[in-house]
Amino acid sequence: MKKNYFSVMVFGISMSLSAQQTIGFENVLLDSNTYDDGSNGSGGFYENGVVFTNTYFTDWGGYNNGFSVSNMQDDSTAGYMNANSAITASGYNSNNYGVYYPEGTIQFAGQGVILNSFKITNTTYAALSMRDGDSFAKKFGDSLNASGVNDGTNGEDFFRVWTYAHAENGDIIDSVLFYLADYRFSDSSQDYIVNTWETVDLSSITETVYALSFKFESSDMGDWGILTPTYFAIDNLSIYKNLGLNENTLSNVKVYPNPFQNELIINGESGDVSITDLTGKEMTSTQYNQYVQINTTDFPSGIYFVTIQNEKGVFTQKISK
Repeated sequence: MKKNYFSVMVFGISMSLSAQQTIGFENVLLDSNTYDDGSNGSGGFYENGVVFTNTYFTDWGGYNNGFSVSNMQDDSTAGYMNANSAITASGYNSNNYGVYYPEGTIQFAGQGVILNSFKITNTTYAALSMRDGDSFAKKFGDSLNASGVNDGTNGEDFFRVWTYAHAENGDIIDSVLFYLADYRFSDSSQDYIVNTWETVDLSSITETVYALSFKFESSDMGDWGILTPTYFAIDNLSIYKNLGLNENTLSNVKVYPNPFQNELIINGESGDVSITDLTGKEMTSTQYNQYVQINTTDFPSGIYFVTIQNEKGVFTQKISK
């Protein structure tokens, strides 16, 4: 959700951030070319305070909702028996990766996090189903569904996933859309099914996030919902963790606009202000007396942190250009 300005003192508290952290599933010990689908009843996978939820069901031979962890290398076997393989046959520059299906959350314990990005690709099951069709789902680009009936799409198919960011009370703060396949181009040579690790950029979400959830959408629909296999593979979740929350009385301070372009305005109590980029490099610093306009023309596009300090406390706000 776009806003014209952000109140610097959100709920009257301040935030300090740690260095960037990357969650890559490498702490899960797996034999080569295997996966852990949560059948031990653990309820999820944990790494550095981040929880990837998992619910395991014993009926129908056993299956899970949420996340599994895999190092499967099978990029050629079609069908749901190969549901825990990524089409890349590996993680992102690693062995392990996560597989999501079709309901679950990523939970950030404690004070929440600031989001950066994660890597995503198709599973082998989903990619080959879309490429070739199967007994349940259509071949993308075809005007007929899996039953041989014209489905009205004219072959303009898509498979996409929404990432929803949640506040501490569970409300959705913002969302990001990513296409795992898109066959809607006027030039069919541009049609694609993702088969490499790609980046889902979450940096446009500027507020503190306590959980992520996901929602699939597809052009291939049946009476009971989506027919495309509702899976994706995930790796290298990149976040900034909050080190702590401190009381602060700078409740009248505002930083705007956000996103900004050539100028940033800070309006409120007097104090010291500094702006740093994601690496910690200071872009500018100054003192101000209730109001200051900062020339940001030379700032490259990206994410920055505005830090305001006076005798009452310190606050850091994420902004973007």
